[in-house]
Amino acid sequence: MRLIKQIFKILGVLILVAVLGTLYVLNRGGAFRKIEPHFAGNCASLPLDASAEDMTVDRERGLVYISYLDRQALIKGEGKAAGSVQGTIMRLDLNRLPLVLEDALIDKPAHLRTHGLSLYIDPAGKRSLFVINHPLDRGTEPEHVEVFDEVEPGRFKHRETFASPLFNSPNDMAAVGPRQFYVANDKVLQGGLAAGLQQLGIGASPLTYFDGTAARVVTDDIASGGGMNVSADGSTLYVSETSAQRLRVLERNPADGSVKEMARIAVPTSPDNIDVAADGSLWVTGHANTLKLIQHFINGSPAPTQVLRVVPDGSGGASVEEIYLNAGDQISTGSVGVTYGKKLLIGSITARQILVCEQT
Repeated sequence: MRLIKQIFKILGVLILVAVLGTLYVLNRGGAFRKIEPHFAGNCASLPLDASAEDMTVDRERGLVYISYLDRQALIKGEGKAAGSVQGTIMRLDLNRLPLVLEDALIDKPAHLRTHGLSLYIDPAGKRSLFVINHPLDRGTEPEHVEVFDEVEPGRFKHRETFASPLFNSPNDMAAVGPRQFYVANDKVLQGGLAAGLQQLGIGASPLTYFDGTAARVVTDDIASGGGMNVSADGSTLYVSETSAQRLRVLERNPADGSVKEMARIAVPTSPDNIDVAADGSLWVTGHANTLKLIQHFINGSPAPTQVLRVVPDGSGGASVEEIYLNAGDQISTGSVGVTYGKKLLIGSITARQILVCEQT
């Protein structure tokens, strides 16, 4: 009888621990947060035939480049076997009204499923677009990074393709040279238990640097790299650690690409893509309720969109201001917000639109 009581006591403790752990994870993911929509300005929807998971701005010219892919069709499996769901890079000229979506590519690889992208401008003003290209069979076939060079204003031609086993699960990237870039992976390199823990937000994924010839891991403790960007002078990397709800700030050595941690900035969201604004502030789009995000991928229900403005203070801290919040009825699963003057453009993982906002 005593043994039975001890077993039930142990089971009770285990159940309590499991319940408390579940509540902690749900609370941390925003499951109990009340969404109170707000934005100081006006927004209008620009309908698309695909989603704009990532965007990058050429502020000198007022051009926005868009990672353009019908991710709704991919999630539903439409045309997946035949590989018919393909993407491209599109362009918006923010100096022209009404806004008109135009193809930014003159040519492209036969297969192109775009994800994170980055614009590199060299000292002479030559522009190159770098974009992650996912294969048909992720996890089996190699992941690629495609590079396109500008051959006329706003129009790019494919130059070359890079691949490495260290691009194991690329989510975003930051170009820092004509053939040099960083890749943020959102999963661990190893499979098995490590991969399972990563899905629970436990464990770390590698940040990879490609030096123009070969790739290497420069830090292996990123808690799921969901987005990244680089400062205007190229000296600082910013990485979204999605499962840890924070930003990693890294000082980079331009000579060899190595990085040194400067700060870890907590944010009230699961951060995704990062825009470095003209004033150097970070505009971070995130998922305010990860349970709603999971439900969205299962049944298509709306998930919140949140945009923060983060200003690092140089001493390891930062000011964090919530600029935009919506439960998902205006735009669902927002993943990127980019700025140009008073404009804020919000793109989504799956929504076939861009939200074009004017701040007051």
